[in-house]
Amino acid sequence: MAGSQKQKFLALLKILYEQTDENHPLSAPQLIELLAEQGISCERKAIYRDVESLCSFGFDIMQSTCPPGYFWGSRLFEMPELRMLVDTIKSSEFITEKKTGEMIDKLKTLTSRYQARELDFLKDIAGRPKNRNEGIFYTIDSLHYAIQNKRKVHFSYYRHAIRNGRIVFQKAHEFVVSPYSLIWEDGKYYLVANYGKYDDFSHYRLDRMKQVEVLLEPSRPLSQFSRYDEVFDENDYISGVFGMYAGSYEDFVYLRCSSDCLEHLIDRFGQDMICESYDNHYFTVRIKAAINDGLVSWILAQRGSVNVMYPPELVDRVKSTLCGMLSQYDSI
Repeated sequence: MAGSQKQKFLALLKILYEQTDENHPLSAPQLIELLAEQGISCERKAIYRDVESLCSFGFDIMQSTCPPGYFWGSRLFEMPELRMLVDTIKSSEFITEKKTGEMIDKLKTLTSRYQARELDFLKDIAGRPKNRNEGIFYTIDSLHYAIQNKRKVHFSYYRHAIRNGRIVFQKAHEFVVSPYSLIWEDGKYYLVANYGKYDDFSHYRLDRMKQVEVLLEPSRPLSQFSRYDEVFDENDYISGVFGMYAGSYEDFVYLRCSSDCLEHLIDRFGQDMICESYDNHYFTVRIKAAINDGLVSWILAQRGSVNVMYPPELVDRVKSTLCGMLSQYDSI
């Protein structure tokens, strides 16, 4: 009898969780019928008592008057949050098509079957660029372990190449590096690490990494080659990196910007950037950034709305890039 009572209690809890929400309550007679389909007999008064017991245990079972019935109230994630998570997973290029479907199906279990159908409409990823490396989640797990335990990792790094007129994915290098952080940038996942031959950070795309092995050898201390002591400051680091291009050095950069590109500046640098001067048409900002190809590409992408004033090396680099681009078209 006790076992039967527990079975009924758990079956009722499962029905309420999976089959009800604020727009789809179930009345006591409906709950009795659904329990009967599972071979569990129950009276109306018992339903009232069981729902009251569930509420006393902390389950948010709500009662509706129109239409009358009971439904599961607040959930771990609300529907707007689930939609946002589904959209994030779909837009993440490093997550494979298969894993995208699996993760969305898992998210669907966090709500009622009716609301889960709404998430099905968001599931289509046809035409989206997706990684084909199904082992990427094992790579993530291994790298997190290595970072937490301050151990070096060995891996094979793959790149695309054209062979006999076809695009192939082939092994390009093998690396042993000291890993410090995983950074998600522009839909891709990167490992920030140190390759022992150089005193700087390097970046590796996780979707291009295979055969990742955590070694016994300890990672190189950050203090040997960077401004960080014992802890890698991800927020500080990423604020000075453009497009995950590693820079050879950091410097203060002065930019003269037209007033109509303020939103672009805020999107990239946040509201803490230092404005040196401004008028109705232009303003000048000071930032600290890595001087690299990523920064040059970002400046050129602003189509003349952002001009470099300092340092001279960056001014020359932008000019050289522009001249190189023009020369390519002059030769056509």
